Amino acid sequence: MHLDSLKRKVSRQGSLLIFTGFIATWSQVSLADNLLDLWKIAKFKDTKYLSASYKFQSDKEIIKLSRGDLLPDLSFQYEYKVTDQNIKRSDNAVFTSGEDRYPTKRYGLTLTQSVFDYSRWQRYSQSKISVDRAEVEYNLARQELLMRLSENYFLVLERSDQLETVQAEKAAMLKHLETAEKKHKSGLGSKVDVEDARARYLNALSKEVEVQSRLSDSRWALRESLGSMPGELSKLRPNIDLELPVPEDPEEWVSMSAKNNLELHTIKLALDEAEREINAIRGGHYPTLDLVANTDNTRTDGSVFGGGSDIDNTNVMLQLNVPLYTGGKTSSKLRAAIEERNSIFEDRNDKQRIVEREAHDAYRRISAAIVQIEALEQSVKAREARLRTKTSGYRVGKDSMLHVLDAEQDLSEARQGLTKARYNYVLNILKLKFTAGDLQEADLATINGWLMDGPRASL
Repeated sequence: MHLDSLKRKVSRQGSLLIFTGFIATWSQVSLADNLLDLWKIAKFKDTKYLSASYKFQSDKEIIKLSRGDLLPDLSFQYEYKVTDQNIKRSDNAVFTSGEDRYPTKRYGLTLTQSVFDYSRWQRYSQSKISVDRAEVEYNLARQELLMRLSENYFLVLERSDQLETVQAEKAAMLKHLETAEKKHKSGLGSKVDVEDARARYLNALSKEVEVQSRLSDSRWALRESLGSMPGELSKLRPNIDLELPVPEDPEEWVSMSAKNNLELHTIKLALDEAEREINAIRGGHYPTLDLVANTDNTRTDGSVFGGGSDIDNTNVMLQLNVPLYTGGKTSSKLRAAIEERNSIFEDRNDKQRIVEREAHDAYRRISAAIVQIEALEQSVKAREARLRTKTSGYRVGKDSMLHVLDAEQDLSEARQGLTKARYNYVLNILKLKFTAGDLQEADLATINGWLMDGPRASL
């Protein structure tokens, strides 16, 4: 492909990107530009967090429903009926025959109070645990939003920085390609240099397209929490304090995570719920005792046996129900509940191992990122110096074009590695706090202090 055609293709791609960027910018409704500003929007716009909030409000009613089964049940009954009565035969000497049609009205109150029902009391205890679990899940959803928003925010910044680096590499490769073509046309350069420079330029162009695609995806991922595209994002300062998290012992973080991780806590509460469920089902084998009181009035306006009646009745009784055989349903439900409890128990063990590994890994990644950042900063400086040397050597014929192109590519890779290490450090700080179940808005405020007030990463 000739250089001019390459330039036309790149120009078309650039126009498309500018148009896409214009549409995204035109549709933005938010003026937020740093992490805390976006958090203030996300907690009212993120659909996952809003869903968790509504679910929490719904789940809080569980305890009231269970309590209702322990409280008295009072009901009012009213009945009106019309009777057509015709005596066909009767041993009553007075009323041996006759017929009549008369209405009957009946109304009354019935009070039922559970005196003893083991299953109901277990369900009530279970409901308290369910509400506790719902609250933990809600708090988990909040921390997940903090983590998700931060990940998407810094992913946009990382890919934006990567794009700048790749575009700088592409511009440098294009410049070398133009130089190689001019030298080849003048007879001072070889065809091999031209082809090598073109290959490096196309490779940089390919990387640019790939990073642009990933950057676009990360922008839309950030939009999921905000409901709209933000304008510009504050960038990470080049020099931030690189410190190990306190306490400076990974095993302490592992212990804290095993104790406080919210995901693990929800499974532990689910295990407690399963235990109460077993007890509640087992209560299906136990007798129940209810107090039932009712009072009613029955008024009949006539009958074939004479005049009407107006009768008041009041009854108070204790009802004992002893289950003898239910077709094996209770025993089957009990076996199923026990197996379900065993499954949750293993889920808890599995999650605890995962949490402990994630806490250890996050701490080690922070430690590794500190070393990598310091090493890569020196590497970038060294490769910049090497590029200057190779460029000067090429001008005087000491080095070949291949040496210069290798130096350009090595510098670009070092810069990209440094960018990734810096954002890995930030995100693993947050991930460690999340794994330990203690990621708060104050942690975002701390990270937000690492952002610049001036330069932005434009969307």
